[in-house]
Amino acid sequence: MLGGVSAASPKTHRELRSQHFIINYHESISYDYVDKVKDISEEFYRVITQEFRLVRNKLWLWENRTKIFIARDKEDYLNRFNCPSWSTACVNYKDKIIRTYPDQENFSSILVHELTHIIFREYVGLKKLPLWLDEAVTVYMEDKYSKKSKRRDLSPLKKAIKDNSYIKLAELNTITASNLEGKSQSYVNLFYLEAFSIVSFIIKKYGGDSFSQFMYFLRRGYDYEQALSKAIYSIRGWEDLEKQWKRFYQE
Repeated sequence: MLGGVSAASPKTHRELRSQHFIINYHESISYDYVDKVKDISEEFYRVITQEFRLVRNKLWLWENRTKIFIARDKEDYLNRFNCPSWSTACVNYKDKIIRTYPDQENFSSILVHELTHIIFREYVGLKKLPLWLDEAVTVYMEDKYSKKSKRRDLSPLKKAIKDNSYIKLAELNTITASNLEGKSQSYVNLFYLEAFSIVSFIIKKYGGDSFSQFMYFLRRGYDYEQALSKAIYSIRGWEDLEKQWKRFYQE
């Protein structure tokens, strides 16, 4: 979730630096909590980077580190950062800035989601990603590293495929964030579930290395169909992907 920029007051805020992160936090927040955020951030940075071999040209070192701002509480978060009231974190992807607040139950999931967005966009390129693929990779990572009890239920997707009420891939490729704003909640839910299921299908069927190759070719400037076909020879374009994906979840 994108958010506005707000400078922190040096009188009420402290800073903790690690190898890849600079964490600015309100003085009322315990050091132990912030230190835990630092450890989780560094662990997920390593995991996300290694998961798909997302090696970028510019390392997150010195002043190129990602900045995390932790407000005093939800009210402070909303007042200082101008983030949506429903959000738990908001992110400036280009400048690698995450703004959030403490003591959230699913903070690890929130962090892995937003870090994946930043790292994935930095690797492939900000202008090269359709929304569904950008969201799919982050949801995949969030799902993989969440507790088993919180894994996504794919039964609504399987029913949509059976009823032919799923979002066709030709439509999926055209959906933007502004398009989703006018859609029903059930459509939005299906969008995220379907996006996640496509990436999950590719990885389960063809392996993580093939998906990494797909992203590598996207990074090199190939369009989506070309990149997919070069990475996985048995998928000859979106129509072929759609057929194989549907068959996979109907079995």
